[in-house]
Order: sequence, then structure tokens, then C-alpha cells
Amino acid sequence: MILHILKLIKANLYNNCWVLAELLVVFIVLWFTTDYFLMRGILASRPVGFNVENVYRATISVRPQNARSFVKYEAGSDEPRQNVYRIIERIKAHPDVEAVCMSYVALPYTYGCWTSQIHHDSTNVNVRYLNVSPDYFKVFDIHLLSGGSMEELARRLPEGKVISATTAKELFGRTDVVGKRYYVTDSISYPIVAVSEPLRNDEYATSGNVQVFEVLDDRFMETLNLKEHDMNSLEICFRTRAGVSPSGFAERFMRETKRSLTAGNYWVSDVEPYTEIRSSFLEYSLGSSGQKVLSIISGFFLVNVFLAVIGTFWFRVNRRRAELGLRMAVGSTRRGICRLMINEGLMLLFLASLPALFICGNIAYMEVLSVDVLPVSVWRFAVVSILTLLVLALIIIGACWYPSRCASRMEPADALHYE
Repeated sequence: MILHILKLIKANLYNNCWVLAELLVVFIVLWFTTDYFLMRGILASRPVGFNVENVYRATISVRPQNARSFVKYEAGSDEPRQNVYRIIERIKAHPDVEAVCMSYVALPYTYGCWTSQIHHDSTNVNVRYLNVSPDYFKVFDIHLLSGGSMEELARRLPEGKVISATTAKELFGRTDVVGKRYYVTDSISYPIVAVSEPLRNDEYATSGNVQVFEVLDDRFMETLNLKEHDMNSLEICFRTRAGVSPSGFAERFMRETKRSLTAGNYWVSDVEPYTEIRSSFLEYSLGSSGQKVLSIISGFFLVNVFLAVIGTFWFRVNRRRAELGLRMAVGSTRRGICRLMINEGLMLLFLASLPALFICGNIAYMEVLSVDVLPVSVWRFAVVSILTLLVLALIIIGACWYPSRCASRMEPADALHYE
């Protein structure tokens, strides 16, 4: 059967060369597209290290200075900061709230970050500093890498620095680094008191995943030296207790706490579910937006590939009506005609895939592919190649089946009439 198909391809070699050239180009482009979406799928399936279900962000607003009820404090007064603390305590007192945290440029699904460089021996790493209160781990459900509880992380944070597992691997090459120290300068170092699970800003983040947690306490607040109108830049989030329905909770919470969540010149003006923040970020982020554009382009490309292939094979079948009629006259079945056309199309795909795989292999060897998710390896090349072959094979089967089915339904005498 294979030799017979090869003879048929050779007999019409001129026209088949154009088909082979078309399949060669299509294979290479589809191979790149498949590799991209496979890597994006693997990246999106990896855990982000935190959980935003039943988490809410409270927005603090500041009363304008020209308002009648504006409270003016003396220069250097600590009262504005204490007012923020009072609001946090009142949120925590709500019966449906399990934990409340305060942070500064440390929330997931945001573009804001505070970076610095740390080192150990000769290894230098750029890290994202997350300044958080201890309950941050409870609110976002962040655990110790060793399997410890969120409470254990919260307890250890005031004692030193908590780093993510990614940071430990980047800096030390391993994760069992509790008790070690990292250096900011040659004379300034900090102890590592815990290692958290790997964390990422969002599902499509490939950078900025090296984090160091440090406690957001009074000393850090004094270092920031925030003015009263800047205090609302502090981030306040809370998690509700198990069993509290998220449906309509934000609106109900605002109604119930409208008067109590006011202190000095501050009040809570909005409470937003963090799931909505996540959805909004992913919708407009560069990673997901770029994927949407590429998905549309790839879908358009696949439709055109299908139309081009089915048009090519339809033309080939129509040109061979006399041959098919003769085959049916000497005993070939309709099913046999369809099988012959499909097998011939798959053989053309196989012949075109050989030089295409050679070209793709050289491109992979030249390190053109992205290595943000996985390194270029034999396994990655093989999986992408198999997926590409399967997609093209399905397209060719669909493209060959319908025109060959139509041709096989003709009477042999009518088919021979084309001769």
C-alpha cells in the first residue's frame, strides 16, 4: 500500500511538489504556534502560591482639607497612622472577617513593585520586597514550603526575613536555607527565618517571582515617612470566615460598617472582591492580552490552513475523476477510494514533515525559542512536533475525506466520461 501511494505521488510529482512546499511552510509556522501555546498552558497551570477566593480589598479615602469636618493635626503627629490602625481593628472585629492585613506595594495581580538587589557569596539576585503585616499570610493563604501552617509564617516574620522557594533556589541553589543570611551590602545582612512556597504575581508572570517578605511595623512606617494624604497608599485586605457566601458580601459589608469604618480624616470608601481585581488584571495585562491576540491570529491561521488544504485536495481529486472511476470500474469500493485519498494526503504530510522537522530542530538549537517556562530539550521538541503532526493530520483527513467521498459517489461511467 505504501509503495503504491509513493508511486502515485511520483507519477504526479510536479503538482505534488507544490503541495509539499505548502505543507512544509504550514508545518513550520504551526510548530512555532504550538510551542508558544503549550508553554503558555504549562505556565498558566502552575500554582501561583496564594488564594484570593473570599479575599477583599478595602480602599481608604482621605477627607479633603477644605471640608468642614476635616481634622487638622500638628506637624509630626502620629494620629493619622493610628487612625489607619483603628480602621483595621474595626474591620477585624466584624463577625464575618477571619483575618486582616496591611501591606505596602505587595499585592498580587498588580504592576507595582519595590525591587532591590541582594547577594550571597558571588551570587547576586534582583528581588521584589513585599512589606506586609504578619496576617498577610493568613489572608492570602500562603504556606511554608515544608508544609507548615500560615500561622507559623505569621509568627516567624517579625523575627527576620521570609523568602520564597524561588528566591532560595536563585540565591543558594537549594531551599533548606532557614538560619542562613543574605547580604544587602558587604556589611549589612539579614537572617532567613522561613521559606514560603513559590509565589508568582499572576498566572502568566515569568519574571518578578523572586520575593523577600519583611514585616510592616512601626519602624518601617517611620522610614516611609508618609504624610496624611499619602496614608491611603497602604493596602488593606481581609479574608472572610469559612461558610460566608461571597454573593453580595461586599455591598452588605459596606452597609453594615458605613459608620464604624471612619477614623479622623479617613474612611473606607469601597470594598472590592479580589477575584474581580484578578479578573480585571488578567483581562488587561500584557500577558493575557498578547495571548488573546495570538489566539485570534492562530485561529485565523488554522482556518486558512484548513481552507487552503481542502481546496488543494479538492482540486487534486477533481482532476483525478477518471482515475477514480477506473478504479471503481475494476472493483474498488467507495470506502477504499476515500482511504486511498486520505492515505495519500497523510503520506504527503509525512514527506513534508521530514525537512520541516530538520528546520525546526535547527531553529531550536539556535536558541530562538523562549526558555522562560521550560528549557529547550528533546522532550519539548518531541511533544511539540507530535502535536503539530496530529493537528495537520486531522486537517488533512478532513480535507481529503469530503471531496473523495463526493467523487466516490459518482457512477463509474460518469467518472470515466471526464477522460
